[in-house]
Amino acid sequence: MTTTDCLNQPIDTKTDINYEQNTHSALSISLYDSNQKEYCLKLWKTLEAQFNDVPLMCSHIWTSTWLEHYGDLIPYSFAVAFKEDLPCGICLLTEGIDQFDGPLAVNTLHLGTAGEPAADSVCVEYNALLVQAEDQRAFMSDLLSTISENNEWDSFMFDGFASAELEAWDLPLQETTIRKIESHYFDLKQIREEEREVISGFGYSTRKNLRKNMKSYGSLTTEWAETTDEADSIFADLVSLHQARWQKEGQPGSYASTRFTEFHKDLIQKLIPSNQMGLFRVKIEGQVIGCVQVLMDRNRVLCYQGGSAEYKGKLSPGVIADYLCIEECFIRGFDAYDFLAGNTHHKQKMSTHHSYLTWAQIKRPRWKFTALNALRKIKQSMNLIKRVNQKPE
Repeated sequence: MTTTDCLNQPIDTKTDINYEQNTHSALSISLYDSNQKEYCLKLWKTLEAQFNDVPLMCSHIWTSTWLEHYGDLIPYSFAVAFKEDLPCGICLLTEGIDQFDGPLAVNTLHLGTAGEPAADSVCVEYNALLVQAEDQRAFMSDLLSTISENNEWDSFMFDGFASAELEAWDLPLQETTIRKIESHYFDLKQIREEEREVISGFGYSTRKNLRKNMKSYGSLTTEWAETTDEADSIFADLVSLHQARWQKEGQPGSYASTRFTEFHKDLIQKLIPSNQMGLFRVKIEGQVIGCVQVLMDRNRVLCYQGGSAEYKGKLSPGVIADYLCIEECFIRGFDAYDFLAGNTHHKQKMSTHHSYLTWAQIKRPRWKFTALNALRKIKQSMNLIKRVNQKPE
């Protein structure tokens, strides 16, 4: 889907969604295709200077690096907002590759750095718009109206946005499927303000197990990468540990994807010097037991990836690595240590609070979605009948 196609295709009233244009908006949206990448990225960098605190996932560094590694795979374009003829916001639009809804292949359009095949995906979380908060609702209204002129996409996807932010955009709920997932985090700011030790923030059983693990391991040493060379070394150990664990489980592991791995190697060179990424390593007697990769977003630490040695009895190297990394982030003055989306037992016990991230999609009224919904209802009814029949008399 090129920019020209998107702007010039007539609306198909039989299949299109009717979005109400925000008549009170002073914004206008223009679309630019991938041939205008250089101009758009230069504009992106200029717009960042207008923001007090730029979300990492819609920053120029993150977006341009993603395009360097995924732009040949994922078709993309840019949406630029203008107010009184001056650019005031920008976002990336991508066309999904190998995207499915259940068993059905769907043509997806994504907001932000998303749409990759599952094996190569960066799994963006805390996705965001480089648009001032007071303009975001109008931006979204105008954007939906603009992209509705193209009939190629089946679903417009919002991947990994903060739920409160997404809800403020007032999306057309009658056409929207929403999936909210808990994102557990350790509130470092609260512990600091209350002048408490980090370990006091955990529950009783977690504190007990942490102290027992720390005592059993004995003399541990930790490293926080201060240079790109140190970061490269820790990243290499993280990849090795991560791959060993998942391959033992019969899974390929995230770093089986060369594209994904090279993307992160490139990010290390760009984000370590600007203190937007951290790489942390824990050793015992020279042997690496755990590594953690974190990203910094508005003074919030995002625990992006990790790798740890195998369990030895009841000793958990992964828990120790996370705990010591939380301690390090506390010392460095960050506000929160976020384990990102997922409700695992590990994330629950290592956190103090949770927020929500949302994955949403606006679906067009396609026959494939109607058929899929019908099949799902039939499956639900059959499962219900099966459970009823299995109940003892």
